Amino acid sequence: MRKISLKNVLSFKAAFIGILILFCLFSFNFFKEYNRNRQLNNEIKKLEATAKELEAKNLSILNLAEYLDTEQYLESEARTKFGMQKAGEKAIMVNILGFGEASSTVKETGGLLTNPAKWWRYFF
Repeated sequence: MRKISLKNVLSFKAAFIGILILFCLFSFNFFKEYNRNRQLNNEIKKLEATAKELEAKNLSILNLAEYLDTEQYLESEARTKFGMQKAGEKAIMVNILGFGEASSTVKETGGLLTNPAKWWRYFF
């Protein structure tokens, strides 16, 4: 049977404490790198999502630019902004807000109407 001496026990405890200290240092560095890696992965995902959004916006801008170069767009802008029309077409102006009606009500009543009175005449 072996004889356990105080010297053997102390050397075993010192070795165990040394190994425990090394283990703590390695595990601290491991968790620090793990946390940094996780943060980098999250940042990469955010940047990839931003890149996808920018690609979608870029695609819509390219589609808009292509539409702005078409004859259809030029024709519709000429019709709406400049009042142009094709040969043989007739333009019709529709007064949806009732502003033209106010001048006729002024003639009928002989004076200016208040805003509520204009609305009343417009709806009724």
